[in-house]
Amino acid sequence: MELKGHIKANTRLALPVVVTQLGQVSVNFIDIIIIAGLGERAVASASLATSVFLVFLIFLFGFSFSMSPLISSSVAKNNNERVAKIFTHGMTLNVALALLSIVMLGFCSHLFYKAEQGTLIIPNANSFLNKGVFGALYRILINFILAQDPLIIPDAISFLNISAYSLLPLMIFQSYRQFAEGISMTILVTVATVISNVVNVILNYGLIYGHWGLPEMGVKGSATATLIARVLMMCIIIIVLHLNKKSSFYLGFVKWKNFTSIYYRKLISIGLPSSLQSTFEISSFAIAAFIAGMHGYLDISAHAVTANLASITFQVCVGFGVAATVRVAGFYGVKNMPDLRKAGFASIYLVVGFMTLCGIFFITFRNYLPLIFFDKEKVEVIAITSRLVIITAFFQIFDGIQVVSLGCLRGIRDVKIPTFICFIAYIVFAMPIGYYLCIIQELGAVGTWIGLCIGLCFASLMLLWRFHIMTRTKNSVKKWS
Repeated sequence: MELKGHIKANTRLALPVVVTQLGQVSVNFIDIIIIAGLGERAVASASLATSVFLVFLIFLFGFSFSMSPLISSSVAKNNNERVAKIFTHGMTLNVALALLSIVMLGFCSHLFYKAEQGTLIIPNANSFLNKGVFGALYRILINFILAQDPLIIPDAISFLNISAYSLLPLMIFQSYRQFAEGISMTILVTVATVISNVVNVILNYGLIYGHWGLPEMGVKGSATATLIARVLMMCIIIIVLHLNKKSSFYLGFVKWKNFTSIYYRKLISIGLPSSLQSTFEISSFAIAAFIAGMHGYLDISAHAVTANLASITFQVCVGFGVAATVRVAGFYGVKNMPDLRKAGFASIYLVVGFMTLCGIFFITFRNYLPLIFFDKEKVEVIAITSRLVIITAFFQIFDGIQVVSLGCLRGIRDVKIPTFICFIAYIVFAMPIGYYLCIIQELGAVGTWIGLCIGLCFASLMLLWRFHIMTRTKNSVKKWS
């Protein structure tokens, strides 16, 4: 197949995924728009809670991403029983991790509560919480929490507590979604997402402000609406996939018994590195929110708005990354090197072109995009957001390249080295540079986003080079065998 053919094939596969991704991210996007009517502090509260929640969510999503390439390669080999095994093992793994994450989010909420009550203290030198890597991370988290505006903490606690429970239905939905994408069937997933998002918008507006006889819940109304919408989304995807002829054929092989460690090890061997890759990036954005909050609540509000704008274009790239993973994994299954390489680079070319156009759009309308969220009287936060949008215009090109390159590498089971690259990019470069520029140089949220841009630039170039050298010769196929 020529490169043009791969571009068309990738686009056809990616578009439903793009709609699904946009549907999922639009939940948070619309939440912030509606919450913004309550003021900048309400936005800051939701952003702070969402930053913590997203770290766990992206970690879980990373694990689930291991399902689609394994299912895709099994479909290519007509191994239907293996498709079912991957689905059942992936589902049980995702549910177990979701329940564990709910418990851990409860612990994070407890720390916020302690900060609100003024009883949160840094552990003494003899405490086990003051030792090792865990102790270092724990102290950093405490310092970030204590540095926030106390007035945004109560709503952040409520938002986080309610959002945590949405992880279980969301990960059940995600398991079915990965199964559907693995068999190159994405339309029904899109339908479930769109319906649930319509419900989310209606409930958001009603529960936040108390319209249509619904209780006025403020910020926590947004989290409640999202929880209900995600339960609905889970129910829809289960029903439609079991009723559809193609998907029900594969699900007919499913047996909820005879679980073996071999499949769990295979899922974890791909899922854990993939999860860490995504977690390193989202953690840098989450910590950037805390760092911006140390400079002021206006900075964290501007950060939240800009992150939401960037997430819209980013989700398009995620769709092409998923398409690249599925198609590369399919060619990997039959060891077709020429088409594998073309399929990967087709998605990379597409996202570079798309993100370049988005960058031009962001720069042109940098002074108008913040008005989607804030009234024009909010001069200070609008000015900060406008500057962040300019930085976003440049870094999103790199963001698109890195997410598609990761998808390509995931398709050929190359996950360890990319994980190390992501660690260096986000933990070693992005966060320390962002902190230095934001706090030490007093650039505020602008400094944190410059740090993020540097990290993304490094990640994209290294991951792209990695895919190039892994697929440049036919002999690479023998190395994988």
